[in-house]
Amino acid sequence: MIEFDDPQLPEQDLVLLPDEALRGDEPLGSDATRPDPDAPPPLRGRVRLGGPLAERLSPGQLAADPALAGYLTDQAGTYDYFLVHLSLTFAPTPQRPRLEFAHLALDLSAKPETPPPLAHSMDPMRLTDAVQVTRTRRLGPQLSLLGADASLGEAGRSQEFTSHQPFAQALGLHESTPGWEFRRTVATELTGCHRLRLVVRTAAGSVTDLACTVTAGVKIPLLRRYTRTLPHPLRLEATL
Repeated sequence: MIEFDDPQLPEQDLVLLPDEALRGDEPLGSDATRPDPDAPPPLRGRVRLGGPLAERLSPGQLAADPALAGYLTDQAGTYDYFLVHLSLTFAPTPQRPRLEFAHLALDLSAKPETPPPLAHSMDPMRLTDAVQVTRTRRLGPQLSLLGADASLGEAGRSQEFTSHQPFAQALGLHESTPGWEFRRTVATELTGCHRLRLVVRTAAGSVTDLACTVTAGVKIPLLRRYTRTLPHPLRLEATL
């Protein structure tokens, strides 16, 4: 096993636009620059993106673990591997409206296109919160199933158990469109800095681009989505 230190990542505040503003054709004529008075304002100061920052993995870096170094040597000439670092930072104190979810989507594309690049491994894979849940199963007259608020003529049993609600989970492992999803739980708000890492496998000698899109959702009062796609993808290519 090889341990890597987390590098200092350059961060940027993201201004996320409401999804409705991203749909449809661009307006023409003098109205092209006129703001829509009914459009919701952008989401500012809520999400910061660190990175992405990538380094190519070499057998020399993994020399302390002969098995890992040997695996990488065996793959040479077929695949290159890159360790990619990112982070998402949410406002340190909960703000209104609360962030209900955030999604960091990555899109890997390469030339040549085959074999396609993919997320070889990801960290974290899943983070959960333990939440105590009480579930009551009730039967009423004529064996009808009753809801939790029913009481007349009922017979039932209560059961307590621990539910593990996902707070963060990786998506798209071994695919070209990996990502992470964060969701507010009963116990945890979306706050603080969260480090993310993945190993990208590319065809040896290929030039691979990694594009990033961040989406977040708030309730005002209905759930509204906001999105920001970084204009410049991160380029992964072997330097010999």
